[in-house]
Amino acid sequence: MPKVSPDQFKLFMTGTEWKASLTHSTDGPLDAKMEQSAAQARTPGTHHGAGVTRSMRKRGYVHNPDDPPTIVLEDSPNGKNVRRVQSEGHHRIAAAADIESSPPSKSNPHDGKPIYIPTNYVDNTAAGRRARQAPKP
Repeated sequence: MPKVSPDQFKLFMTGTEWKASLTHSTDGPLDAKMEQSAAQARTPGTHHGAGVTRSMRKRGYVHNPDDPPTIVLEDSPNGKNVRRVQSEGHHRIAAAADIESSPPSKSNPHDGKPIYIPTNYVDNTAAGRRARQAPKP
């Protein structure tokens, strides 16, 4: 049986797995941004991210192919590591992780269960940019 690399990209991740895989956010410090997004997702209203947790509790994750949550792969400033940057979908990821960590209840059937989210990766590393520019055979 072939070995699977821990760096192999997953096609689906739970909200908890997704959050754990990140190293940065495009919108500020990762921990603060994800906590802020989770709080916004829990509140009702019309502001950005409002109601996401309620919607996921009711219907689970609903995939929108026009706006998928995205992880951008970037080189670190020293060029020795690859950073995994949350680009799109902060509220959806934070809400899914929040629901997964909630105790199950009759009124919230998705609580305590994994919510699988399709992954979208954008390789913006130097190697990824070179690969996109390579001539096609």
